Amino acid sequence: MSNDLLILEKEIVKPERPTYMIAGFNQWANAGNVSSGIPEYLIEKLQARKIGHIRKDDFYLFQLPGSHFLFRPPVKYVEGYEEDYQEETINDFHYAEIDDKALVLFIGTEPNQREDVYVNTLLDGAVELGVKRIVVPAGVGGEVPFDKERLVSCTYSLKQMQEELEAYAVTFSNYGRNATIGMVINHHCKERGIEAVRMSARTPNYQLQLAIPSDKRAIYDILRRIRYMFGISLDLSDLERESKQQNSDFQNALKRLCVENPELAPQITDYMEEVEKEFKEIRFNEPTKIPDIFLKEFDSN
Repeated sequence: MSNDLLILEKEIVKPERPTYMIAGFNQWANAGNVSSGIPEYLIEKLQARKIGHIRKDDFYLFQLPGSHFLFRPPVKYVEGYEEDYQEETINDFHYAEIDDKALVLFIGTEPNQREDVYVNTLLDGAVELGVKRIVVPAGVGGEVPFDKERLVSCTYSLKQMQEELEAYAVTFSNYGRNATIGMVINHHCKERGIEAVRMSARTPNYQLQLAIPSDKRAIYDILRRIRYMFGISLDLSDLERESKQQNSDFQNALKRLCVENPELAPQITDYMEEVEKEFKEIRFNEPTKIPDIFLKEFDSN
């Protein structure tokens, strides 16, 4: 297989190791930084090594009329000389080994155009690395309780995968609008007979002045499903601590909002109670094929 857009260390492949891919993106469906945050977290945690990238080619725009600042890369000049030029796009493959498995961690920038060529280049890389299954995380904002397990919806590429996926406490999507990059990946994986799963977490998004840039609980809840799916002993206790702290910080911020706006406090309280009332939690109880030490997270919830 030859693809001039793909730069890859193919010799990294070890046929005796089952290999899986997690592909996350700076993209439209990246609420809570779930899509980009998961591969970034794993690359750092597992000290994954960069093994390749997809060439920029003409997947990206420089400008559109009326959107002059949207696509252009930031630059810095001092006395007329370039001091910094920030490439806004990144499409890198990283590699790590855990237990007897191999993980390919792809962090990409959603293309502006030629998405079919882009996605098939990604899939060419997956095939060359012997990837058995691709998981694409995503995040979508919604009015859900901050302190509850995140709802995870799912799309998949091959019909025979559905029965297995029912064990992961997901809802199967009935989405019928514009495609996300994960759905484009699902489509081309279906055409090529490759196993792909898109897991999308519903992240808290309220009609209040409270920003939640990165949803640690959503990242945690998707990664719990992934570690069981891949059969890896991935310690997520750091995410557990960060998630609990984030919940505590949110509750304190909510109290401050009520104190600083006493005239709005009753409406804020009623609004949050309504969010809680309308929510139906779906919990993923991770089976014990993962060592017990890693299953203590959130036991008290």
